[in-house]
Amino acid sequence: MTATRELVGAAERTPGPGWSDLPGDLLESVLGRLPLTDRLRFPAVCTGWRSAAAVSAALVQAVGVQSPWLMLPFNPTAHGQMQHASVSTCSEARFLSLDDGRTYGIPQPAPAVSDRLCIGSSPDGWLVTADAASELHLLNPLTRVQVQLPPPTTLPFVHARHAADGRVVSYSIQCCFDDDGNGGDGDAAVVVPSESFALDRLRFELYEKAILVSAPRKRQTGSWDGYAVMLICQPLSRLAIARAGDSRWTLLDTPSRRWVDAVRASSAVGAGGRQLVYALDSAGRVEAWDVDATTPTREAVAPACCCCSGRACSMSGACGRYLVELSPGRLLQVHRLREAAHARYRCEPRPERVEYTTVDAELFEWTDDGRWNPLDGKNAGVLSGHALFLGKNASLCVPVDGCRPELKGNCVYFTDDGPWSHDRCREVAPDVGVLELADGTYRPPRGAARDLLWKWPPPVWVFPSCADD
Repeated sequence: MTATRELVGAAERTPGPGWSDLPGDLLESVLGRLPLTDRLRFPAVCTGWRSAAAVSAALVQAVGVQSPWLMLPFNPTAHGQMQHASVSTCSEARFLSLDDGRTYGIPQPAPAVSDRLCIGSSPDGWLVTADAASELHLLNPLTRVQVQLPPPTTLPFVHARHAADGRVVSYSIQCCFDDDGNGGDGDAAVVVPSESFALDRLRFELYEKAILVSAPRKRQTGSWDGYAVMLICQPLSRLAIARAGDSRWTLLDTPSRRWVDAVRASSAVGAGGRQLVYALDSAGRVEAWDVDATTPTREAVAPACCCCSGRACSMSGACGRYLVELSPGRLLQVHRLREAAHARYRCEPRPERVEYTTVDAELFEWTDDGRWNPLDGKNAGVLSGHALFLGKNASLCVPVDGCRPELKGNCVYFTDDGPWSHDRCREVAPDVGVLELADGTYRPPRGAARDLLWKWPPPVWVFPSCADD
């Protein structure tokens, strides 16, 4: 018995292999199979795991689109969210994970994330943000990498006023268009007097939506290459594009169209591997833009969608349109219907204080017979295994499978993007939630109700990724 106890004691005193001793290739293999939130925790275990995470960062690629996060508004009353008592600036972004209903705070690079407006996001994990000076940046909020985009003054209708020391102190927008509505070259040009805006105000008036056509790729020199961004911008909802290496935005020649949404096509659609972008105008027409060409070209895809219900037409002021690609070349147009949140009250508040809420969505699929055919959302159909994520920053169809029990098929996940989100986004509660098409119910995302009491920055859907190409 004494000998047995001695052997057991010796075994307990002899250090054996532990979790920190696992081979690096095994750790990398495990890391690639973990959910995103666990990948974030992985480097904190020990130095060995931190090293494995750093080595495998470039190899960890998401399979399809990650389960989306909701980027939450800034809470000025929360402990630690203000750097200074008198200045509401915060360097930490907060995200609600739909996987587990938990909130995660992630430090971000300057400028402060609480001063940024997000106008675009992509399934690659990148955001397009506009800071307090209305400058645009590509940002991966998980890896904290950011890339500066060309300044707004490189758009032909945006001008800056400088102080004596060279600082930009305000912007102005001048609108010039042809009164024949056809973008002709005649002498019918009409110039609207310019309007001046404060530095942070320009972003509300100028930027409608940004579409990341291709994600940045890191070069051996450490710089970022290969990216392209399409911008829907005011006045007149024009299209502009900027690619890696560009010092200015290139305005695309569409003076007589009003573009409301765009989505990059699946790679299988582009002939010869060329990247296409589908763009939707306010009449429901769709065109495919070849943005890989030196001078981007376009081709008509679908005519106007004139099949809105009478209810949608009567609500045209509060009806938003979106374009989604269900599968390569298969397009879905979504009409989002809103009504005044206070409509049930006898005494309406002042018009400038009216809030809107989503009440329904109408779906139209572009079919081979050359028509937009309405779909009955109550019977699921094409969306039975998919969820739509729509808003100011993204239009994306996400498959729902057994690995994502938190996502429901035949649902539309919305964030706010009405005109009031520009003018009064710091005052009006955001219209953010999940619309179940089967029964028309609309609710806030699980775990987000309290955070949506705050209003700035406007919440947006994010598709997180730890991998930088």
